[in-house]
Amino acid sequence: MGSDHSPNLLLDAIENYALSIPDDIQLVVIGTPNWAKANCSVKFHPCAEFIGMGENPLHALRHKRKSSIAIGLRLLKEGAIDAFVSAGNTGALVSSAKMILGLFPNLSRPALLALMPTKKGTVAVLDVGANLQEKSSLLVQFAYLGAAYQKIQGIDTPRAGLLNIGSEPLKGTSERRLAYQKLNNINAAPFDFKGNFEGKSIFDGEIDVLVTDGFTGNVFLKTAEGITSFILDQLNSQSSKETLKTDDIAELRFRLYHTEYPGALLTGVKKTVIKCHGHANPENIIQGIKGAIEFTSNHFVQKLQKQYELTNPLPKT
Repeated sequence: MGSDHSPNLLLDAIENYALSIPDDIQLVVIGTPNWAKANCSVKFHPCAEFIGMGENPLHALRHKRKSSIAIGLRLLKEGAIDAFVSAGNTGALVSSAKMILGLFPNLSRPALLALMPTKKGTVAVLDVGANLQEKSSLLVQFAYLGAAYQKIQGIDTPRAGLLNIGSEPLKGTSERRLAYQKLNNINAAPFDFKGNFEGKSIFDGEIDVLVTDGFTGNVFLKTAEGITSFILDQLNSQSSKETLKTDDIAELRFRLYHTEYPGALLTGVKKTVIKCHGHANPENIIQGIKGAIEFTSNHFVQKLQKQYELTNPLPKT
């Protein structure tokens, strides 16, 4: 509910996907009663209202306590569901999750973490939309969150970089320069801080964690996705002229196209919350569900919190 696409379109895809998953996994769709279907392959949980994309998040939270986001997060807190996937209003989702689910200790705000492909693997980018402010203390906390994520993925000492307009220490805003100093001066950090990185350098694969604020991170993510889609469309048109093999394009699409990756994980809250694009198509939603199932099956959020607490001595600011 609340995404740019019709709930009916997404529900059809979810129904079809539900037929292919093990019997011990149940999908619960939360929506207004007018979208309920007879003989549906997923459980339907009704809500009275939803929060639209154009609504003010804080105003909506106060006046729409029976929205799909609020109900879903309360079900998650109560243990009635194990993970929550949403393509709705980001601000409402983040603020509600913080209030209802609670945060890791020593953390001021949660961050949306998205994986992006590079020449040498994947880089965890955070924040990609949860926080518009770029306070240096938040950026440092996000470095710890990203490092904890990559440590669980098997990287002993993740390499972290700060997204900036230049590689020099004095580049960027005052908060960004202060964040550089703080990250560079941490004793016994659980990550190897590699300094500032320009957007063009991220895909070289020289870092495992890219730290930025939600505004810049969201623009960076969506710009990269737009360029990827453009390139793949151009390659597809060239393949019709037999200049490229179809199998090669399929492999490239799998590595680059954003629908092959789950939505962003809301890191820092105590339960599994996945945020898909507001314009998420059926492929995006299914990938988000797959990611939620994997995270839940592996008790990932619990491992992430434990790893974060082990390595982050910073006071809450």
